[in-house]
Amino acid sequence: MDALPFSWYSVLLTAGSFLLFFSIWRRKRRTWLPLPPGPPAWPVVGNLSQLGKRPHQSLYALSLKYGPLMTLRLGMKTTVVVSTPAMAKEVLKTHDHILAGRTVLEFAKSLSHHKSSLIWGEYGPHWRNLRRISTVELFSPKRMEALEHFRRDEVFHTIRLIFEEKGKVIDIGRTAFCTSLNLLGNMIFSTSVFDPLNPASAGFKNSFSEMMKLGGTPNLADFFPILRFLDPQGVSRETAKLLKGVYDFVDLFIQKRLASASESLEQNDSKKDFLDVLLDFKSEDFTLVDIRALITDLFIAGAETSTTTIEWAMAEFIRNPQKLNRVRQELDEVVGCNRRVEESDLDHLPYLHAAVKEIFRLHPTVPLLLPHKAESSCVIGGFVIPKNSQVMVNVWAIGMDPAIWKSPSEFVPERFLEGENSKIDYRGQNFELIPFGSGRRICPGLPLASRMIDFVLASLLHSFDWILPDGMNSEQLDMADEFGLTLKKGVELNAIPVPRLPHHLY
Repeated sequence: MDALPFSWYSVLLTAGSFLLFFSIWRRKRRTWLPLPPGPPAWPVVGNLSQLGKRPHQSLYALSLKYGPLMTLRLGMKTTVVVSTPAMAKEVLKTHDHILAGRTVLEFAKSLSHHKSSLIWGEYGPHWRNLRRISTVELFSPKRMEALEHFRRDEVFHTIRLIFEEKGKVIDIGRTAFCTSLNLLGNMIFSTSVFDPLNPASAGFKNSFSEMMKLGGTPNLADFFPILRFLDPQGVSRETAKLLKGVYDFVDLFIQKRLASASESLEQNDSKKDFLDVLLDFKSEDFTLVDIRALITDLFIAGAETSTTTIEWAMAEFIRNPQKLNRVRQELDEVVGCNRRVEESDLDHLPYLHAAVKEIFRLHPTVPLLLPHKAESSCVIGGFVIPKNSQVMVNVWAIGMDPAIWKSPSEFVPERFLEGENSKIDYRGQNFELIPFGSGRRICPGLPLASRMIDFVLASLLHSFDWILPDGMNSEQLDMADEFGLTLKKGVELNAIPVPRLPHHLY
């Protein structure tokens, strides 16, 4: 074959050089992309001063100026904040495999089990095993159904205790918290874990309450890791002290169950509680330390979040008598006034379900979800999300967006019974409503939380009328929130229960 003319060699060399340059440019282009826009940062502190006492609200206000994908520098941490369903979908679904990491707060690092934690653990094989055990074995429909009697007995016990206090002021949040702890305790250990007359169980309850407060304390060491060894606010030291008591309490149940292991082996699988199931999986890859960690996570994640949602729901119903009358009418039609609410009734209470969705929208328990971490750099919306940056999803902002929700600051359960909104659920597929998150990091306890909240709320509303103390009317009810590890009601909800069923039902 004749040699190509010299001019053709020049053309091929030029074209090849161009293609090589273009290929290198394509590979490096992402590193040249800008960060998402955001407010100017001060030296050292960055944008910390702009968070205020209610960061979920402050970040929403900033997003209206800088956009639904926004960068802030919080101390030494680069933080990307997402504020719309479309951007939330990008983070939690499209790029979920990259953004499934977890930024671990110093509070959580003081939990000696955090590396084995389903909540705080690093995304990887061990975490996926914990997730599989939780989803398939603990929170499966079969297991939920098998342990229904524990939930029923505990809720009926709570209603009876409230009945015995008729005429007295009840702290609804505290009552819901104790009920949630005992509901979880019965499902995990087959027994209630809180007895105000038992110092050990009272200490267990108080330890969780104090840890929730510490977890919600703004911690300088989270923003400036170089201060970690100083623990300037003592958050890690105090958390470690409290956690020891929790571990000791949990270990007592584990050791007692191990001592009677031969009896547990004879149990029918459908009758096994969570501890039985977890001990069945004990191995070199799933040790007693992992079991203790998972049980602690269940209490930490389950009790506080359910309590907060129930208290907000009760407050909104008391504040909105017309909505209260409507849910009562539904309860009376489905349940009647001659028996108590059962879990089997919940599927026939659409207005109650709509009201719970509305509470998740209006008062999301974890308004910024738990922070994700970018395991590697990725591109979203034409902006780079750097490796190791912290990513937050402001679900409170999504719930307050007037472009999505009409009259977003009002409690309107009816919005979930009408039109397109009636198809929206909170199980991670509709990004307009993701109080439990979505994707790999969605809360695995969602099936249990949903049953607990609906059952307790239905029972409280069906069993009693609720009167505000000291002649207070519903318009005077303080509905301010308090930002922390959860978005709690700022002022505790106190009300007087008035029985509305035949007394023999209590």
